[in-house]
Amino acid sequence: MEAAEAPGAPSGFPVRNRIFARLINGVTTNFVWNLYLDHLLLIITQIGTVGTVISARQDATFDGRTTFSTSVVLGKRDDPPLELAARQLVQALGELGHSKPITLCLGLRELTPPAVRELVAAVRQDNAWS
Repeated sequence: MEAAEAPGAPSGFPVRNRIFARLINGVTTNFVWNLYLDHLLLIITQIGTVGTVISARQDATFDGRTTFSTSVVLGKRDDPPLELAARQLVQALGELGHSKPITLCLGLRELTPPAVRELVAAVRQDNAWS
């Protein structure tokens, strides 16, 4: 899906958008990607709202290994399935070559391990840069 330019935006405004829906765990799930030059905003919702907002980034350790840090900015805290989903999604994005900071919004009804696998598969298949 092509992005429409905002009024007054410079020519070739550098935001790539992609919007699609998938059935995840039998529930229609909407995915909204906004890829900026320095940041990625990914909204995944089954409830029509942004849900829990999570800030995530990829870090490198002194020995060159990659780690991922996530923190809840707004919404549910201390929710292990939500944290697992966020970390799995960030890791999948890193494996696809994305290394910019990520704002991840998850508005999901139920997070089971099979649902998380389906989310990760959808993100790998349809992303803003493929």
